Amino acid sequence: MSFKTKHVFFAAFGLLTLFVFYLYETPFLNPQSPVWQHVEPVKWLLLFHGVAGSVALLLAPFQFSARLRRRHLRLHRVLGRLYVAGAFISAPLAIPVAIRLGPPSLVMAATIQSCGWLLTTAVGLYAVRRGEIRQHQEWMIRSYPFAMVFVVARALLAVPAVRALGEPGFVSVVWSCVALACCVPSLVISGRAVFGRRAAPAGRAAAVPAKPARAAA
Repeated sequence: MSFKTKHVFFAAFGLLTLFVFYLYETPFLNPQSPVWQHVEPVKWLLLFHGVAGSVALLLAPFQFSARLRRRHLRLHRVLGRLYVAGAFISAPLAIPVAIRLGPPSLVMAATIQSCGWLLTTAVGLYAVRRGEIRQHQEWMIRSYPFAMVFVVARALLAVPAVRALGEPGFVSVVWSCVALACCVPSLVISGRAVFGRRAAPAGRAAAVPAKPARAAA
């Protein structure tokens, strides 16, 4: 992504995140809301899962700022540790929450999303500890979309036509978002190589005759 495109994307995603938080989280402010009755069996698991996931979700965009990395490397590292901690806490807790709250058809989707988020984050952490900065950046690009599923899926489920489909629509949206989180980052990472300008073949460059040298005086 270019500088301009990257910032437009994160600004749009930030607005989408605010919309999702307002739509789905404000009912928790009312103790009499039916939402509380639904999550009562896993309220403490959901609390740690939600807080840790929110920390990771909200801090990650700052980690993609090259200016922050250059000027405030220590802050970049602190935010990175908080992101990793948020992912390592939130991702495993998503599985028991999904098992208890259902529907059963989404337990495997939650498991794949959680394992994908843990795996990509762990590889990114391993790479940076070895000093492999390029590989670290690529694996963190793969990591963040698994957190983004939380926002994108809920935003799509807010569409009346999707909501009218009931559980089949719910399941289809979640599985689609998990699938996109698995494949889109690799497409973004290799996008320049796939869609960029083709380099001139080496043989063609070698075939160009060299200019004759000037005769010595």
